[in-house]
Amino acid sequence: MIEGKDAETKHRILPEITKRWSPRAFSEIKVEQEKLLRAFEAARWAPSSRNEQPWRFIVAQKGEEHYDKLFDCLDEGNKKWAYTAPVLAACLAKTNFDYKNKPNAHHAHDLGLAMGGLLAQATTDGLYVHQMAGIIPENILKNFNVDGEKFVPMTMFVMGYRDEHRLKELSENDQKSEHEPRKRKELSELISGSNFGEAPAWTVEEE
Repeated sequence: MIEGKDAETKHRILPEITKRWSPRAFSEIKVEQEKLLRAFEAARWAPSSRNEQPWRFIVAQKGEEHYDKLFDCLDEGNKKWAYTAPVLAACLAKTNFDYKNKPNAHHAHDLGLAMGGLLAQATTDGLYVHQMAGIIPENILKNFNVDGEKFVPMTMFVMGYRDEHRLKELSENDQKSEHEPRKRKELSELISGSNFGEAPAWTVEEE
């Protein structure tokens, strides 16, 4: 893990969270099968509404026949740097419950929970994951014969090892972001108490 990118937290949290970040300079070194399996096993055990487990993943490793079909689902901005990563995946969510085929308003939330588990496990194993919203959903549906009435493509991600030597291949802005400190809003901006938008006293740090 690169020094200086650990989150500077104000409260002690799990190292898998402090060390997780989203690089663009990826090595082409293949991800070990056991690590790949562990990452998706962690996603498999995420909680979900009615235990529906609405998340689905389309996964390609460099060298596999369908890698190019999946790469075709990225927008041009992400294609510029993501091509070196050894693992590429699309994340989809099933929009209806199996139970009576009723709409599942929580499908995106539950996919996010699955990704949270995957990220924690990947980070524990020394891997990096960069999630991307810059995708072409219709290409995912078309290229992989996905029923768009049942599943919605949400995001894509790459997974692998970071390679500092790849920095020179990135744009100037992307190179800068690889070393910038990570920032987040304060807890007092994110948590409300008795009135929405007003932080409870326990979230506000004393001067």
